[in-house]
Amino acid sequence: MKALTIKEVIKYTSGEYLGNQFNIQITGVSTDSRTINKGELFVPLTGPNFDGHDFIERAFEKGAAAILCDKNKRSKVDNLPIKNIIFVDNPQSALLSLSAYYRRLFDIPFVAITGSVGKTTTKEMTAEILNMRFKVLKTSGNLNNEIGLPLTIFRLEEGYQVGVVELGMSALGEISRMASVVRPKIAVITNIGIAHIEKLGSKQNIARAKMEILEPLGENDLAVLNGDCQELWDARKTIVPKTVFFGQERGDIKARNIKSNSTNELEFDIYGCYGEMTFKALLPGIHNVNNALAAIAVGFEMGLTKEEIQQGFLNLKLPEMRLQFKKSYFGADIIDDAYNANPDSMKSALDFLQQYSYGKKRAVILGDMLELGDLSEKAHFEIGKYAAERADIFIAVGNYAQSFKKGALQGHLDSRYIHTFLTVKEAVGEIKKLVEDCDIILIKASRGMKMEQITQTLVRGS
Repeated sequence: MKALTIKEVIKYTSGEYLGNQFNIQITGVSTDSRTINKGELFVPLTGPNFDGHDFIERAFEKGAAAILCDKNKRSKVDNLPIKNIIFVDNPQSALLSLSAYYRRLFDIPFVAITGSVGKTTTKEMTAEILNMRFKVLKTSGNLNNEIGLPLTIFRLEEGYQVGVVELGMSALGEISRMASVVRPKIAVITNIGIAHIEKLGSKQNIARAKMEILEPLGENDLAVLNGDCQELWDARKTIVPKTVFFGQERGDIKARNIKSNSTNELEFDIYGCYGEMTFKALLPGIHNVNNALAAIAVGFEMGLTKEEIQQGFLNLKLPEMRLQFKKSYFGADIIDDAYNANPDSMKSALDFLQQYSYGKKRAVILGDMLELGDLSEKAHFEIGKYAAERADIFIAVGNYAQSFKKGALQGHLDSRYIHTFLTVKEAVGEIKKLVEDCDIILIKASRGMKMEQITQTLVRGS
């Protein structure tokens, strides 16, 4: 991180500072008192079951240069001997505001990516492709919210030439605030699904929320959008920047002759505005072709050659728990896709299982899809029905296990081969004997279900 002074922090967080050491250098930003380094600014966050303000003293002991403190929690710091504290209305909002200032210190282009499904995979592909020519800063893991984005921005330093960031959301306005920080030159929307519909109420509101990523773009900037998504296609005449639509049914760049040669390799032809050519990508699942098209479009628009884009695909390594093949202790293949889930990604994973399991005995272990609100019962029922055609053994875990089961029964899967558990802990105790004669096992659920416990049990045998 390029060092900031306390004076700059005060100015761009609208903070109140009672000290007089205005030239102290801030060399990093941290929200975790356990890992904070000397010279960093500590930003204490508050959640349902924790309050970072309780750890301000520890942060100072570990060498924090200064603290952003909620002005309504002055009592938490009144007795501290060190007073290098900046009081703000809201530490989280102040963190975002400070990152906006810090972003403006670097005149480099950013690519911002959002979508209901595939944004992390698209981010990884795009960054790997651009890395063939540029030094790229990218979002680490899934740090894509109003806390994670600033922490990525503060990793900027001299030498970086491009930024690639992922923007997630659960409510209207979140992407707008983050996009105003990033100020992207290129914005990508992978698709519009029904994740987070519990808070947003309708797919149309989800589309509105995702399209907030386009707000900072001018007419000379670029929007890379999924042409197969009706909500995005319908909006094409109202979008200000230049657009490149990708898809398999419609768009400026499309794919055909799609082949899946192994569990982690795709081959496909593209045609359209960039010409006709063939690409190979180290990606599992045909559903990833559209994500690859988005990354290809960004690559060409940033001036890369076909050869550079191809090599970027070959360098790609996806994060853990994303259609990742593992081996169980009894020899079965495990498809670990437990990083997150919504109805669209569930269907993609089940299609992937069907694609690679011909002639094999298949087990499907699914957990709850969260944040679906009033659609939860119906969505879990529909996925259960969809899974019934692709599973020999179906194991459902969570509060909606019975909805999964009803759908599977509707899909004509024999009740003898359907098992339900209310918790992951209960499932772990029984899981081995239920699947030990299977050849291939899919595990998927929303991240909050922590289904990796099941995966670990099947891999280790204990």
